Amino acid sequence: MNDDISIKVDHVSKKYCRNIKDSMAYGVTDVCRNLFGLSSNPDRLRKNEFWAVSDVSFEVKKGATLGIIGPNGSGKTTMLKMLNGIFWPDKGKISIRGKIGALIAVGAGFHPQLSGRENIYINGAILGMSKKESDQKFDSIVDFSGIGEFLDAPVKHYSSGMYVRLGFAIAVHCEPDILLIDEVLSVGDIDFQARCISKIKEMDKQGVTKIFISHNLNTVQLLCAKALYIAKGHVKHYGDTQFVINEFKKDVLLNRRNDKKEAGGLRYGTREVEITQVEFVDGNGQAKNVFKRGESLKVKIKYSAKKSMDNPEFVVGFVTEDGALLSFAHTSDHGFSTGEISGEGEINYAIERLPFNVGKYSMTVGCWDATGQLAYDHHSKLYDLVIEDGYIDNRIHERMGHVYIPSKWAKL
Repeated sequence: MNDDISIKVDHVSKKYCRNIKDSMAYGVTDVCRNLFGLSSNPDRLRKNEFWAVSDVSFEVKKGATLGIIGPNGSGKTTMLKMLNGIFWPDKGKISIRGKIGALIAVGAGFHPQLSGRENIYINGAILGMSKKESDQKFDSIVDFSGIGEFLDAPVKHYSSGMYVRLGFAIAVHCEPDILLIDEVLSVGDIDFQARCISKIKEMDKQGVTKIFISHNLNTVQLLCAKALYIAKGHVKHYGDTQFVINEFKKDVLLNRRNDKKEAGGLRYGTREVEITQVEFVDGNGQAKNVFKRGESLKVKIKYSAKKSMDNPEFVVGFVTEDGALLSFAHTSDHGFSTGEISGEGEINYAIERLPFNVGKYSMTVGCWDATGQLAYDHHSKLYDLVIEDGYIDNRIHERMGHVYIPSKWAKL
């Protein structure tokens, strides 16, 4: 492993068992085989076993921050536990250079019957601090955690937020070379989260390597130069954070769309004209589902007409997450005519600057006959669109409401 690499994960896999009885039996069997020097086949899955992590590879340079994202149950926490030495991989190799500080589960390493004061020394010792070091950093840990008033109370009476504050304070004060954080920052209040983010950025200057698991994509984007997207134990994307996050969002929206399709009742029509593909693209022609306010958007609707059709009408509508209709446009608006269509073709609907405020929206598209009475192919609320913060007229506008209305204030 190169000197500038702190963590290297090479084709690592980990399997679990769904049944506790089978798991215990397999554990005893494996221990006995190891005692007698008998080899086992790590590739073989026994009854009720599955791969929680499968063939994962990545590396993190010294001082860098890697974000790991993915849906629940994708293997993120299992990966972090293997990095921390809690679990051993069934296949592959993990190489670590440096002392690890970890915050993987709320309350991990704390004795519930002991006070916060006592747990500072116990948890500090677990993380490699001597009593002298704990004495020297004690006041700073207490101050950062903000639990001074409850320092001598048993931690079993602490809230989840207090657990996190104390655990994070101890972890960062043990001066680790590598810091592992698993989602727990989402438990603390906004003020504490801001202090944590500030501390993590400060650790960048100290050359601390960090791996950060979170469902808060904005925080991942803020803290991490690279990201790893894991789904069902496999690496789906690894690289630039913005690219990986965009791919993750696309998959989330696609899964929602597939769920909607399976639910039925959202697509109907004679299919004399069939909508074969619907795609959102930005001003650069890049297909995506996540846009910023004020950005240009084009809806590309591809169709296939089984026979010649005279002036069919295409519609596009946007609906809020709670079902409120924002707009509904027809090709006949402003005197636009589709004319005669046959075979395959494409209709585009363009919005120069998105007026929608931050939120999630659904889009309806459809193709109807010229009278608007007969549906050829109608997709109701089948396409998801996410709007993030953005600039309109070089200003960030209010988030209240669903749309931005161009306007001016004047004092007379």
